Amino acid sequence: MSRSNLVFRRADTWQPLSYRLELPAEIREFRSCRLDIMLLELSVAGCGLWAGFKIRVERPITLFVEGFAPIKASTAWSDSGFAELMFDQHLHLSVVQHMARESAACSRRATPFGMPGAAHAEFATLSQELGKPPLT
Repeated sequence: MSRSNLVFRRADTWQPLSYRLELPAEIREFRSCRLDIMLLELSVAGCGLWAGFKIRVERPITLFVEGFAPIKASTAWSDSGFAELMFDQHLHLSVVQHMARESAACSRRATPFGMPGAAHAEFATLSQELGKPPLT
């Protein structure tokens, strides 16, 4: 895996705290149907995503990624179609790395949303504007 998709929160370490990716997935809010989303950032504690719609904050969410067990989470923030989920239980680092490898395989295929490459920058900007700490 190339180093370019890793997000480093500290300049003095090589350990990735989160991965930048573009991985199609689905979410389901309580008493709702499954909705398509695109994962943009993933760590053991949570994920950043693009949904194209506002997700209710502090509501239970289930994240579905093909080939993985459903992940229980809650919405930390949502703005302009972007959102951040915090997982109820941290994922094992090997699961996060496996999802990052799946994202690399998906990037060789066409993405369903036609997401612009600037989505990662916009997500990071919104996260900072809202004063939210980075996923760790």
